[in-house]
Amino acid sequence: MRTIAVVNQKGGCGKTITSINVSAFLARAQRRVLLVDMDPQGHATLGLLGKTVPPSKTMYEVLAQGPGGDRTVLRDVIHSVRENLDVAPADILLSAIPETLAGVAGRENILSDAIGCVATDYDYIVVDCPPNVGLLTFNALKACAEAVVPMDPSFFSLHGIGKLLETFDVLARETGHHIAPRVLVTLFAGRSPFVRAVVDEIHHHLDGRHFQTVIRYSVKLAEAASHGVPIADYCRRSAGFEDYQALAAEVLQQEAELLEAPPGTAPAGSAGDEWVRPAAPAATPEGVRFAIEAVDATQVQLAGDFNDWTSNGSEMEPVGGVWTKVVKLPPGRYRYRYVIDGQWHNDPLNAVVEPSPYGGHDSILVVDAAGSPAHVN
Repeated sequence: MRTIAVVNQKGGCGKTITSINVSAFLARAQRRVLLVDMDPQGHATLGLLGKTVPPSKTMYEVLAQGPGGDRTVLRDVIHSVRENLDVAPADILLSAIPETLAGVAGRENILSDAIGCVATDYDYIVVDCPPNVGLLTFNALKACAEAVVPMDPSFFSLHGIGKLLETFDVLARETGHHIAPRVLVTLFAGRSPFVRAVVDEIHHHLDGRHFQTVIRYSVKLAEAASHGVPIADYCRRSAGFEDYQALAAEVLQQEAELLEAPPGTAPAGSAGDEWVRPAAPAATPEGVRFAIEAVDATQVQLAGDFNDWTSNGSEMEPVGGVWTKVVKLPPGRYRYRYVIDGQWHNDPLNAVVEPSPYGGHDSILVVDAAGSPAHVN
């Protein structure tokens, strides 16, 4: 299970929008996701549950009684939003938690303990933090191993990121708890030279600690939230849909890297050739191996520049719920897609995409002289 805090002490940077939409796209990729709302404003709750009857129990009840004892557990407050996506809601009562827990020993570990009780239920737990660094945010950081830090490309945001990274360092020094943060540029308006300069500055100073995906400004994101749905359920033809889909692909690519076994081996408990993992295209002695998870599909095909976009005759082979195909490719740059039961999809585990002349986006693959997939710059 991966635990990810979406955090920035600055408001108005797209933090809650990011929490909602990255959670939704991960759920669409067949990952079990819980979004924990730790913001007293309850915007993540509103953005997923809409204007339904307010939940009778929220994160306030989970946190208020402190560690130990007979208290409300996280599972008691969770609401199902749709397949693979749940939310633990919040409301304004959460703002009283710092005062309620004043002087309580171990108060900074309550969320971590609560999440531990549902760890086997989910693949991802995403925590939407309030726009400040206080007890609620500290609880979230102690409960998470990773952090997504949304920031709008402005001078004040650039200054604030340095302060937030210092907070992570203090947390590691004082508690021994380390967090892997990555900055996500949001509200991007690429026409401004100043905005482009700020993004270049971020990439220069945060090498290896930022997402390649940039979230463009899109009014459709705000509209979707106002209707209580993620952008994926509101408008597929929008910059917001494309960008958060790409962000989720980057997160899933990290998953593949984290889970990658040494060459020639399989994870413990697997059965050699019977074990297959979905992943971005990878080199094998026979060629480039494509793999995608499509558990309920009856047919999956591979189409791209390398076969003149002809899906017929390019069927992939299923092993469990993962479909694979190995293609011998000479060095070069290729576009490709998967065709799942007649529907065309780009690769959810490849963050590099380009608009297709026929609509939608194609995944991009570059094969180097050694026959291995290489990064696209």
